[in-house]
Amino acid sequence: MNIYRYVLVVGLLLLSGCNRSGEDTGSHLGTSSYPSGGKVAFDVISKSNTLRDISGEGYLDRGHYSMIFQAKTVNGDFPVSSLTKDEFYTMYENGVHIDESKVRISQDTKNVSNQILLLLDFSGSIVDDCSDPNATTSSSNLCYQIVKSSEQFVDKIIAKNQTIAIWYFNSQQKIMPLYGTPTDDSSVLKTALNNLYSSSWREKNLEGFESTNLYGAVENATEVVCQWFQDCEIGKATVISNNKQNYDFATIVTFTDGRHNVNSDSVSSILPTLDLYKRNYYYTIGLGKEVDDDVLKLIGKDGYFKASQTDKLDEEFDKLGEQLSSFSNSFYRLDYCPAQQGGTLDLGIKVDDKERRFYGEIKERVNLINGIDFRCDL
Repeated sequence: MNIYRYVLVVGLLLLSGCNRSGEDTGSHLGTSSYPSGGKVAFDVISKSNTLRDISGEGYLDRGHYSMIFQAKTVNGDFPVSSLTKDEFYTMYENGVHIDESKVRISQDTKNVSNQILLLLDFSGSIVDDCSDPNATTSSSNLCYQIVKSSEQFVDKIIAKNQTIAIWYFNSQQKIMPLYGTPTDDSSVLKTALNNLYSSSWREKNLEGFESTNLYGAVENATEVVCQWFQDCEIGKATVISNNKQNYDFATIVTFTDGRHNVNSDSVSSILPTLDLYKRNYYYTIGLGKEVDDDVLKLIGKDGYFKASQTDKLDEEFDKLGEQLSSFSNSFYRLDYCPAQQGGTLDLGIKVDDKERRFYGEIKERVNLINGIDFRCDL
Protein backbone atom coordinates (compact mmCIF):
# COMPACT_ATOMS: atom_id res chain seq x y z
CA MET A 1 0.00 0.00 0.00
CA ASN A 2 1.49 3.40 -0.97
CA ILE A 3 0.59 6.21 1.39
CA TYR A 4 1.54 9.82 0.67
CA ARG A 5 1.33 12.37 3.43
CA TYR A 6 2.60 15.95 3.26
CA VAL A 7 3.17 17.87 6.46
CA LEU A 8 3.57 21.64 5.98
CA VAL A 9 6.30 23.04 8.20
CA VAL A 10 6.66 26.82 8.54
CA GLY A 11 10.09 28.37 9.20
CA LEU A 12 13.66 27.48 8.40
CA LEU A 13 12.91 24.53 6.18
CA LEU A 14 14.81 23.36 3.20
CA LEU A 15 11.86 21.28 2.09
CA SER A 16 8.29 21.59 3.34
CA GLY A 17 6.74 18.15 3.17
CA CYS A 18 7.11 14.44 3.65
CA ASN A 19 6.51 11.30 1.71
CA ARG A 20 5.12 8.34 3.56
CA SER A 21 5.35 5.18 1.55
CA GLY A 22 4.93 1.56 2.40
CA GLU A 23 3.69 -1.63 0.95
CA ASP A 24 0.87 -3.30 2.89
CA THR A 25 0.84 -7.04 2.58
CA GLY A 26 -2.25 -7.37 4.76
CA SER A 27 -0.39 -9.38 7.39
CA HIS A 28 0.12 -7.51 10.66
CA LEU A 29 2.53 -8.42 13.40
CA GLY A 30 1.50 -10.38 16.46
CA THR A 31 1.95 -9.18 20.00
CA SER A 32 5.00 -11.33 20.71
CA SER A 33 6.82 -10.79 17.44
CA TYR A 34 8.62 -7.49 17.02
CA PRO A 35 9.76 -7.38 13.38
CA SER A 36 12.92 -9.38 12.85
CA GLY A 37 14.45 -7.34 10.09
CA GLY A 38 13.27 -6.24 6.68
CA LYS A 39 13.04 -3.13 4.55
CA VAL A 40 12.30 0.14 6.33
CA ALA A 41 10.50 3.16 4.89
CA PHE A 42 11.53 6.61 6.16
CA ASP A 43 9.05 9.46 6.48
CA VAL A 44 10.72 12.86 6.52
CA ILE A 45 8.71 15.12 8.83
CA SER A 46 10.79 18.30 8.63
CA LYS A 47 14.15 19.70 7.54
CA SER A 48 15.98 22.71 8.92
CA ASN A 49 19.41 24.13 9.66
CA THR A 50 21.25 25.73 12.58
CA LEU A 51 23.07 28.28 10.43
CA ARG A 52 20.67 31.19 10.87
CA ASP A 53 20.90 33.10 14.16
CA ILE A 54 17.98 33.15 16.59
CA SER A 55 16.73 36.53 15.40
CA GLY A 56 16.78 35.39 11.79
CA GLU A 57 18.81 38.46 10.82
CA GLY A 58 21.92 36.70 9.56
CA TYR A 59 23.94 33.50 9.38
CA LEU A 60 26.36 31.93 11.81
CA ASP A 61 29.73 30.66 10.65
CA ARG A 62 29.20 27.31 12.38
CA GLY A 63 26.23 25.00 11.97
CA HIS A 64 24.74 21.97 10.25
CA TYR A 65 21.59 20.69 8.57
CA SER A 66 19.07 18.50 10.36
CA MET A 67 16.10 16.29 9.60
CA ILE A 68 13.31 14.73 11.67
CA PHE A 69 12.04 11.43 10.27
CA GLN A 70 10.04 8.36 11.23
CA ALA A 71 11.08 4.77 10.49
CA LYS A 72 8.50 2.04 9.79
CA THR A 73 8.69 -1.42 8.28
CA VAL A 74 7.47 -1.63 4.70
CA ASN A 75 5.71 -4.93 5.43
CA GLY A 76 3.23 -4.18 8.19
CA ASP A 77 3.91 -0.48 8.87
CA PHE A 78 5.43 -1.34 12.26
CA PRO A 79 7.42 1.51 13.88
CA VAL A 80 11.14 0.73 14.12
CA SER A 81 13.20 1.95 17.08
CA SER A 82 16.90 1.83 18.07
CA LEU A 83 18.36 2.86 14.70
CA THR A 84 20.72 5.17 16.56
CA LYS A 85 24.25 3.96 15.79
CA ASP A 86 26.17 6.19 13.42
CA GLU A 87 27.65 3.16 11.63
CA PHE A 88 24.14 2.27 10.38
CA TYR A 89 24.17 5.33 8.11
CA THR A 90 26.15 6.00 4.92
CA MET A 91 25.60 9.39 3.30
CA TYR A 92 25.74 10.03 -0.45
CA GLU A 93 25.76 13.38 -2.22
CA ASN A 94 24.41 13.18 -5.75
CA GLY A 95 25.07 9.44 -5.70
CA VAL A 96 28.67 9.69 -4.48
CA HIS A 97 29.93 8.78 -1.02
CA ILE A 98 32.30 11.53 0.17
CA ASP A 99 34.43 11.00 3.27
CA GLU A 100 34.19 14.67 4.28
CA SER A 101 30.43 14.41 4.86
CA LYS A 102 29.39 13.95 8.50
CA VAL A 103 26.28 12.27 9.92
CA ARG A 104 24.94 12.00 13.49
CA ILE A 105 21.74 10.21 14.49
CA SER A 106 19.72 10.33 17.74
CA GLN A 107 16.35 9.17 19.05
CA ASP A 108 13.83 12.01 19.21
CA THR A 109 11.15 10.57 21.51
CA LYS A 110 10.97 13.55 23.87
CA ASN A 111 9.82 15.83 21.05
CA VAL A 112 7.00 13.60 19.80
CA SER A 113 3.51 13.23 21.25
CA ASN A 114 0.56 11.22 19.98
CA GLN A 115 -3.07 11.75 21.02
CA ILE A 116 -5.35 8.85 20.21
CA LEU A 117 -9.09 8.97 19.56
CA LEU A 118 -10.62 5.51 19.94
CA LEU A 119 -13.89 5.57 17.95
CA LEU A 120 -16.24 2.68 18.75
CA ASP A 121 -19.32 1.48 16.87
CA PHE A 122 -22.24 1.48 19.34
CA SER A 123 -25.07 0.85 16.87
CA GLY A 124 -27.87 -1.72 17.17
CA SER A 125 -25.81 -4.88 17.64
CA ILE A 126 -23.97 -3.56 20.68
CA VAL A 127 -27.22 -2.59 22.43
CA ASP A 128 -28.61 -6.09 21.94
CA ASP A 129 -25.50 -7.87 23.22
CA CYS A 130 -25.12 -5.59 26.23
CA SER A 131 -28.63 -6.58 27.33
CA ASP A 132 -27.61 -10.26 27.49
CA PRO A 133 -27.33 -11.65 31.04
CA ASN A 134 -23.84 -12.99 30.14
CA ALA A 135 -22.60 -9.66 28.77
CA THR A 136 -19.99 -9.23 31.50
CA THR A 137 -18.48 -12.72 31.25
CA SER A 138 -18.96 -14.34 27.83
CA SER A 139 -16.04 -14.14 25.38
CA SER A 140 -18.47 -14.54 22.48
CA ASN A 141 -20.51 -11.52 23.57
CA LEU A 142 -19.75 -8.35 21.57
CA CYS A 143 -20.37 -6.05 24.53
CA TYR A 144 -17.91 -7.98 26.68
CA GLN A 145 -15.29 -8.05 23.94
CA ILE A 146 -15.48 -4.32 23.23
CA VAL A 147 -15.00 -3.46 26.90
CA LYS A 148 -12.24 -6.04 27.43
CA SER A 149 -10.40 -5.26 24.18
CA SER A 150 -10.57 -1.51 24.70
CA GLU A 151 -9.30 -1.84 28.29
CA GLN A 152 -6.32 -3.88 27.12
CA PHE A 153 -5.69 -1.36 24.35
CA VAL A 154 -5.68 1.47 26.89
CA ASP A 155 -3.22 -0.35 29.16
CA LYS A 156 -0.82 -1.04 26.31
CA ILE A 157 -0.47 2.40 24.80
CA ILE A 158 -0.73 4.82 27.74
CA ALA A 159 2.98 5.51 27.84
CA LYS A 160 5.66 7.51 26.07
CA ASN A 161 3.72 10.78 25.60
CA GLN A 162 0.53 9.10 24.34
CA THR A 163 -2.94 9.92 25.63
CA ILE A 164 -6.38 8.55 24.71
CA ALA A 165 -9.94 9.79 24.39
CA ILE A 166 -12.87 7.43 23.71
CA TRP A 167 -15.82 8.40 21.53
CA TYR A 168 -18.62 6.36 19.97
CA PHE A 169 -20.95 6.52 16.98
CA ASN A 170 -24.21 5.02 15.74
CA SER A 171 -26.80 6.70 13.49
CA GLN A 172 -26.37 10.15 15.02
CA GLN A 173 -24.85 12.91 12.89
CA LYS A 174 -22.06 13.59 15.38
CA ILE A 175 -19.87 11.27 17.39
CA MET A 176 -20.43 11.24 21.15
CA PRO A 177 -17.87 11.17 23.98
CA LEU A 178 -17.45 8.31 26.40
CA TYR A 179 -14.45 10.21 27.72
CA GLY A 180 -13.87 13.09 25.35
CA THR A 181 -10.57 14.60 26.48
CA PRO A 182 -7.26 12.78 25.84
CA THR A 183 -5.86 11.46 29.11
CA ASP A 184 -3.24 9.06 30.45
CA ASP A 185 -5.47 8.04 33.37
CA SER A 186 -6.50 4.48 32.56
CA SER A 187 -8.96 4.27 35.45
CA VAL A 188 -11.25 7.00 34.14
CA LEU A 189 -11.20 5.48 30.66
CA LYS A 190 -12.13 2.04 31.99
CA THR A 191 -14.91 3.52 34.09
CA ALA A 192 -16.30 5.18 30.97
CA LEU A 193 -16.16 1.90 29.02
CA ASN A 194 -18.09 0.09 31.74
CA ASN A 195 -21.05 2.40 31.11
CA LEU A 196 -21.97 -0.14 28.44
CA TYR A 197 -23.04 -2.55 31.15
CA SER A 198 -25.50 -0.01 32.59
CA SER A 199 -29.04 -0.48 31.25
CA SER A 200 -30.02 3.07 32.25
CA TRP A 201 -27.01 4.52 30.43
CA ARG A 202 -27.79 2.49 27.30
CA GLU A 203 -31.43 3.53 27.39
CA LYS A 204 -30.48 7.20 27.68
CA ASN A 205 -27.66 7.28 25.13
CA LEU A 206 -27.94 4.37 22.68
CA GLU A 207 -31.43 2.99 22.28
CA GLY A 208 -33.22 4.07 19.09
CA PHE A 209 -30.00 4.84 17.19
CA GLU A 210 -29.82 1.51 15.38
CA SER A 211 -28.04 2.42 12.13
CA THR A 212 -24.35 2.96 11.37
CA ASN A 213 -23.11 6.38 10.28
CA LEU A 214 -19.56 5.21 9.65
CA TYR A 215 -18.53 7.86 7.11
CA GLY A 216 -19.98 10.75 9.07
CA ALA A 217 -18.34 9.49 12.26
CA VAL A 218 -14.84 9.28 10.81
CA GLU A 219 -15.20 12.70 9.19
CA ASN A 220 -16.46 14.22 12.44
CA ALA A 221 -13.57 12.59 14.34
CA THR A 222 -11.10 14.57 12.24
CA GLU A 223 -12.81 17.77 13.37
CA VAL A 224 -12.69 16.66 17.01
CA VAL A 225 -8.94 15.97 16.98
CA CYS A 226 -8.31 19.20 15.09
CA GLN A 227 -9.57 21.03 18.17
CA TRP A 228 -6.83 19.38 20.22
CA PHE A 229 -4.18 21.49 18.42
CA GLN A 230 -3.80 25.24 18.67
CA ASP A 231 -2.55 25.54 15.09
CA CYS A 232 -5.30 23.49 13.42
CA GLU A 233 -8.27 25.09 11.69
CA ILE A 234 -11.20 22.89 10.70
CA GLY A 235 -11.29 22.51 6.95
CA LYS A 236 -7.72 23.70 6.45
CA ALA A 237 -4.39 21.90 6.18
CA THR A 238 -2.61 21.34 9.47
CA VAL A 239 0.67 23.18 10.05
CA ILE A 240 3.46 22.38 12.50
CA SER A 241 4.66 25.87 13.32
CA ASN A 242 8.34 26.74 13.53
CA ASN A 243 8.15 28.06 17.10
CA LYS A 244 7.15 24.67 18.54
CA GLN A 245 9.74 22.22 19.78
CA ASN A 246 7.34 19.28 19.79
CA TYR A 247 5.83 17.35 16.91
CA ASP A 248 2.23 16.62 17.85
CA PHE A 249 0.24 13.95 16.07
CA ALA A 250 -3.24 12.46 16.36
CA THR A 251 -4.30 8.88 15.67
CA ILE A 252 -7.92 7.93 14.96
CA VAL A 253 -8.70 4.23 15.58
CA THR A 254 -12.15 3.23 14.31
CA PHE A 255 -13.84 -0.05 15.26
CA THR A 256 -16.96 -1.33 13.51
CA ASP A 257 -18.81 -4.60 13.01
CA GLY A 258 -21.07 -3.26 10.25
CA ARG A 259 -21.34 -1.08 7.17
CA HIS A 260 -22.32 2.52 6.60
CA ASN A 261 -26.08 2.55 6.02
CA VAL A 262 -27.57 5.91 7.06
CA ASN A 263 -27.46 7.45 3.57
CA SER A 264 -26.22 6.81 0.04
CA ASP A 265 -22.81 8.43 0.47
CA SER A 266 -19.76 6.50 -0.72
CA VAL A 267 -16.45 6.25 1.09
CA SER A 268 -14.87 8.45 -1.59
CA SER A 269 -16.90 11.37 -0.21
CA ILE A 270 -14.81 11.52 2.99
CA LEU A 271 -11.34 10.62 1.72
CA PRO A 272 -10.44 14.22 0.71
CA THR A 273 -11.26 15.31 4.26
CA LEU A 274 -8.96 12.67 5.74
CA ASP A 275 -6.13 13.77 3.45
CA LEU A 276 -6.64 17.37 4.52
CA TYR A 277 -5.52 16.77 8.10
CA LYS A 278 -1.83 16.17 7.53
CA ARG A 279 -0.73 15.19 11.03
CA ASN A 280 -3.41 12.51 11.50
CA TYR A 281 -2.92 8.74 11.33
CA TYR A 282 -5.91 6.50 10.57
CA TYR A 283 -6.39 2.85 11.60
CA THR A 284 -9.47 0.65 11.41
CA ILE A 285 -10.52 -2.60 13.10
CA GLY A 286 -13.29 -4.65 11.53
CA LEU A 287 -15.23 -7.56 13.00
CA GLY A 288 -17.11 -10.31 11.18
CA LYS A 289 -18.52 -10.87 7.72
CA GLU A 290 -20.73 -7.79 7.58
CA VAL A 291 -17.88 -5.28 7.29
CA ASP A 292 -16.63 -4.03 3.93
CA ASP A 293 -12.90 -4.79 3.95
CA ASP A 294 -12.17 -2.53 0.97
CA VAL A 295 -13.85 0.43 2.63
CA LEU A 296 -12.08 -0.11 5.95
CA LYS A 297 -8.72 -0.36 4.18
CA LEU A 298 -9.36 3.03 2.55
CA ILE A 299 -10.37 4.65 5.82
CA GLY A 300 -7.59 2.89 7.75
CA LYS A 301 -4.91 4.03 5.37
CA ASP A 302 -2.19 3.51 7.98
CA GLY A 303 -3.43 0.04 8.92
CA TYR A 304 -6.48 -2.24 8.82
CA PHE A 305 -6.97 -5.12 11.28
CA LYS A 306 -9.67 -7.77 10.84
CA ALA A 307 -11.19 -10.14 13.42
CA SER A 308 -13.17 -12.98 11.86
CA GLN A 309 -15.16 -13.69 15.03
CA THR A 310 -16.05 -11.93 18.24
CA ASP A 311 -13.77 -13.87 20.60
CA LYS A 312 -10.77 -12.90 18.44
CA LEU A 313 -11.40 -9.16 18.67
CA ASP A 314 -9.03 -8.64 21.58
CA GLU A 315 -6.17 -10.10 19.53
CA GLU A 316 -6.57 -7.46 16.82
CA PHE A 317 -6.84 -4.64 19.36
CA ASP A 318 -3.70 -6.00 20.99
CA LYS A 319 -1.77 -6.05 17.72
CA LEU A 320 -2.64 -2.45 17.00
CA GLY A 321 -1.92 -1.50 20.62
CA GLU A 322 1.59 -2.89 20.35
CA GLN A 323 2.15 -1.03 17.11
CA LEU A 324 1.02 2.29 18.55
CA SER A 325 2.99 1.76 21.77
CA SER A 326 6.15 1.85 19.62
CA PHE A 327 5.06 5.04 17.84
CA SER A 328 7.12 7.66 19.67
CA ASN A 329 10.24 5.47 19.60
CA SER A 330 10.26 5.47 15.81
CA PHE A 331 11.18 9.16 15.39
CA TYR A 332 14.76 10.27 14.88
CA ARG A 333 16.81 13.40 14.50
CA LEU A 334 19.50 13.20 11.82
CA ASP A 335 22.15 15.93 11.87
CA TYR A 336 24.51 16.17 8.94
CA CYS A 337 27.10 18.34 7.22
CA PRO A 338 27.37 17.78 3.47
CA ALA A 339 30.67 18.31 1.72
CA GLN A 340 28.83 20.24 -0.99
CA GLN A 341 28.31 23.81 0.22
CA GLY A 342 25.80 25.28 -2.20
CA GLY A 343 23.27 24.59 -4.92
CA THR A 344 20.90 21.63 -5.07
CA LEU A 345 21.87 18.40 -3.38
CA ASP A 346 20.28 15.01 -4.00
CA LEU A 347 20.85 13.52 -0.58
CA GLY A 348 20.83 9.76 -0.14
CA ILE A 349 21.37 8.04 3.20
CA LYS A 350 21.57 4.26 3.20
CA VAL A 351 20.61 2.58 6.45
CA ASP A 352 21.90 -0.90 7.26
CA ASP A 353 21.44 -2.44 10.70
CA LYS A 354 23.22 -5.72 10.00
CA GLU A 355 22.62 -7.23 13.42
CA ARG A 356 18.83 -6.83 13.28
CA ARG A 357 18.72 -6.99 9.47
CA PHE A 358 16.89 -3.70 8.95
CA TYR A 359 17.77 -1.78 5.81
CA GLY A 360 16.46 1.07 3.67
CA GLU A 361 17.31 4.47 2.23
CA ILE A 362 16.35 8.09 2.88
CA LYS A 363 16.20 10.14 -0.31
CA GLU A 364 15.66 13.89 -0.31
CA ARG A 365 16.45 16.85 -2.53
CA VAL A 366 17.94 19.66 -0.46
CA ASN A 367 18.39 23.30 -1.47
CA LEU A 368 21.61 24.35 0.21
CA ILE A 369 22.28 27.91 1.29
CA ASN A 370 24.35 29.73 -1.31
CA GLY A 371 26.82 32.55 -0.81
CA ILE A 372 28.10 31.85 2.72
CA ASP A 373 30.99 29.94 4.18
CA PHE A 374 30.24 27.88 7.25
CA ARG A 375 32.11 25.46 9.43
CA CYS A 376 30.51 22.17 10.44
CA ASP A 377 29.83 22.02 14.18
CA LEU A 378 29.22 18.26 14.43
